[in-house]
Formats: sequence, structure tokens, C-alpha cells
Amino acid sequence: MAVSMARVVDPQTIAGTVCLDAEMAAWQEVSSGRELGYLTTLVGPSDVLTTFRDNVIVVVTRFIVDSNVDVNDALDDAFTEARHFPHWSEQRAERFPVTDRDEGGTIQAGSYRDEGSGWLFTVTKYVFYQRGNVVYLLQCTGTTASESVDAWSALTNTVKSAHLED
Repeated sequence: MAVSMARVVDPQTIAGTVCLDAEMAAWQEVSSGRELGYLTTLVGPSDVLTTFRDNVIVVVTRFIVDSNVDVNDALDDAFTEARHFPHWSEQRAERFPVTDRDEGGTIQAGSYRDEGSGWLFTVTKYVFYQRGNVVYLLQCTGTTASESVDAWSALTNTVKSAHLED
């Protein structure tokens, strides 16, 4: 059971560094995501044909937990939200075991129909990192309007690269 939880928007308050391998020539970091509780918000180049901009968002939530909590259990419902998207077509859903660096994780990718933006491809990674009674949940989500398999692969690789280094 969590005693407390809070979104982290200041990277200096994390016990470590959140790393993300994104080709920065293709992405621009914007600070407006911090107002929404995002640690990092990257947007792709503007496209005159659509108002949607490709994006990668990193969210970190810090939990203070009781000593007997198995945080990996919280991943049991990790795939549920995306499966409720309209016309969801799942291409990948994997759960990763606990390692010496983290407490388990997931990655999920697929396409869905957004009323305002058309078909979108999205990939989300969740990973728990526990240090004593402090747990960090790292969520990285990338979304693109591209229909290119190469763009999907590049986005998946960017999201998969997100991790906490301490």
C-alpha cells in the first residue's frame, strides 16, 4: 500500500537520471508538459496536413510504500487502458520480469482511431524502480500519426530506451 504519491516534474528531485535515446534532430523538447505533470515532453516536426504532432512523453511518479508491498503486482492491469481505445489493434504486449535494476515492467504497442486525429500508433512502457521504501514509476508513451512501419519502429525503439540510471 502506498503511503503517499506525487508526480515528479523536477528532474533534480529524482534519485538518478531518466535517460531516453531520442534522435534530437527529429524531436523538440517543450516545457509546457511540466504544467500537465510530465517530466519530459518531446514533439515532432509540424505537418501542414494535420494538427496532430508526433510526441513522446515521460512521466515519473514517486511513491512511498510500506515495506511489504510487491510493486510488480501493480503491472497486472498495465494493458487495460489502451485496450479500451476505439478500434484498438494491438501489435505487442509484453511484461518484463524483476531484475537487479528494476521491479518489472511492460511495453505495449498498437493502433487506434482518434476522432480528431485519425489513426494513431502508440507505444507505452511502464517500469518500476524501488530503492528502499521509495518507488519510482517511469512511464514513457510515444504516439505518431505516421503510417510508416519505419516510423513505428523508430518510435518503439525510443520508448523502449527510457530508463532510470542511478
